[in-house]
Amino acid sequence: MYADDAVIFLRPVKEEVAVLKRLLHLFGEATGLRTNIHKSSVAPIRCENLDLDDALHDFPAKRTSFPIKYLGLPLTYRRLRRVDFQPCLDKAVARLTGWAGRNITQAGQVTLTKAVLSSQPVFMLTSLNAPKKVLEDLDKFRKRFLWAGGEALTGGKMQGELTNGE
Repeated sequence: MYADDAVIFLRPVKEEVAVLKRLLHLFGEATGLRTNIHKSSVAPIRCENLDLDDALHDFPAKRTSFPIKYLGLPLTYRRLRRVDFQPCLDKAVARLTGWAGRNITQAGQVTLTKAVLSSQPVFMLTSLNAPKKVLEDLDKFRKRFLWAGGEALTGGKMQGELTNGE
């Protein structure tokens, strides 16, 4: 549970849905916080052979399809691929393009690298197992900004320009 978001996993059986509805009601009675079922969503996971209409008859939440994002993190039952981490990489590249690295002192570049390029991916990477290539790409972006101010690194450090889809 985080702030006003929660993920609840349960079997899509009419009785369990009724118990969940009752628990949410009791939670509201105890805390004064009411769950808005109409703003909630149900994402069935591998429920192809079940009658969801019957199980969710008294639970009027909207239905969405799985996989989903929760707090910005992809939730899926399969192993995450590199493409699932692309928004994280794109965000790092977008930050770099807005900074004129050669106009920032070395100390400023170190601060921006630590505060933004290193800390922003931490939220995603502490809870998800990223492929090695994603981590390497993030390191390339940080090195590029830190050592060359956003310009292409050359010589013994790195050859060529970094691109989004590398």
